[in-house]
Amino acid sequence: MLSGKQIRLSRIFGAASRRALVVPMDHSVTVGPLGTSTHADQTAAVLERAGADALIVHKGRARTITPSRFGSMGLIVHLSAGTSLAVDQTRKVLVGSVEECLALGADAVSVHVNVGAPTESEQLADLGVVAAECDRLGVPLLAMMYARGGIADAGNTSVATLSHLGAIATDLGADVVKLDYAGSPERMDEVVDTCPLPILVAGGPATASDDAAIDFGLQVVESRVAGLSFGRLIFGAEHPHRVASTLADRLHREAIPSRPLTPALELA
Repeated sequence: MLSGKQIRLSRIFGAASRRALVVPMDHSVTVGPLGTSTHADQTAAVLERAGADALIVHKGRARTITPSRFGSMGLIVHLSAGTSLAVDQTRKVLVGSVEECLALGADAVSVHVNVGAPTESEQLADLGVVAAECDRLGVPLLAMMYARGGIADAGNTSVATLSHLGAIATDLGADVVKLDYAGSPERMDEVVDTCPLPILVAGGPATASDDAAIDFGLQVVESRVAGLSFGRLIFGAEHPHRVASTLADRLHREAIPSRPLTPALELA
């Protein structure tokens, strides 16, 4: 029998490849508006046509998007927030509940944790609390794990650090983890080998061109990760549909090479 988590994950990792293109647009809490008042709805329409698998937004922003956009695209509601105006820009706090996200029709929720930050302990505690709530309600949890602040900044994309972040997400109850890129497909595969969770790779800052964003994404998917979580590389592109559709097509073309399905993605 399929669990609630598996059913909801199947709406995100539902293609035969069990890989996903997820587009985070939670940045407006941190940096301000990403465009006009209709930007989220218009971008969601483009992403749905392009074949993106899920969109990540905050709960209030979700209400500005036409519900039909999620006919073939999953909704992930982000529960963490912090702003670029804060004294401690690495601090993230919870700003919603899993039950609120379910009321919006969410397929999953996400939490951001900055390991190495002054408030690391509080952020880890928040991840644990949300994981327990997700287990109770049958909702998948995406943990966005970053090494930011203090000594963590020195090796934040090393295989050792990324593997540690994946271990934290696994141990505290996440179902999917988002990590930075290790620098090459081979090094990213070393991280994959340590982590039982599906890994989505973060895109990071916008690149100089759409071609550069595509090239980066195509390099990442040569590894055995479960997908991409590209935000600014897509919604900040000159032609978002071209970038998203190219990457979605590549991700959905074939199953993760030499990678058995994890329990979370055994959708039957």
